[in-house]
Amino acid sequence: MATTIADISEVLLQLGLSSTITEEERAIAYTSLKMAEGAVKRFLRYDPMQQSRTEFYPMQGSIGGGDGIWEVNDNSAYMRARSGGSDQLQLTHIPIRSITTLHIDYDGRFGQKSGAFADSTLKTSGVDYWMNGDGIDGENDLFCRDGILHSPGLWPTQPGSIKIVYVAGYTESEFRGTQQILDATPILETIIQETVRRMKKAMVTMKQTGSGWGSIKISESLGDYSYSVDGSSLNKYFGGQWDLLGESKERLNEFVNWGSMLSG
Repeated sequence: MATTIADISEVLLQLGLSSTITEEERAIAYTSLKMAEGAVKRFLRYDPMQQSRTEFYPMQGSIGGGDGIWEVNDNSAYMRARSGGSDQLQLTHIPIRSITTLHIDYDGRFGQKSGAFADSTLKTSGVDYWMNGDGIDGENDLFCRDGILHSPGLWPTQPGSIKIVYVAGYTESEFRGTQQILDATPILETIIQETVRRMKKAMVTMKQTGSGWGSIKISESLGDYSYSVDGSSLNKYFGGQWDLLGESKERLNEFVNWGSMLSG
């Protein structure tokens, strides 16, 4: 099963089911957790779990008229447009923890062209670009909370001409509040509370209708618990519990990548 921000044991502890859990309740808990975490990620517009990501920018848009600069990439020349350009590049996932590599290829085509983003297109951190320094984390490393990369000139406006590999997101210790500098506990708390809410809704519905989880369970395996269910049947148990409560959204507001939402 895919890794989740919250552990299922944390959810069961909230319900007092850790020692009396049934397979039926466990299946409901896993589905509730998946739904709650998905709702949180949709609201934030990114996955807050720390990992390495490879992305292409700009994601959309076009180069219209206006002036530009002719630059040479390998054996070809390309026009780098000035019109609509900016010296700031807004990344999707936050907080940025480090930039692994950044390439600029004006004919990169999101990496779909043979030979795109060759070694010659690699840019140098601190010279060709740098990230906002919003603070130092618990490991004494610089982080960028707003997700903005700066350039001494203008970033390309041709979609898919920038390829970046970077690490972003929060660590397990930051989700659980053991790192005070970057405290992501509201995200974990929201996921757990929203999971409990969905699980209670499903159990009440099952009790009222006299139905059982077995009617939609497809398979499960021993060892590390895994299961699969018929997703088309979930609505009758969870009702309209796909979105977040208003109080949950308010708790998550400080973690939303507003820059990415506005630039998208």
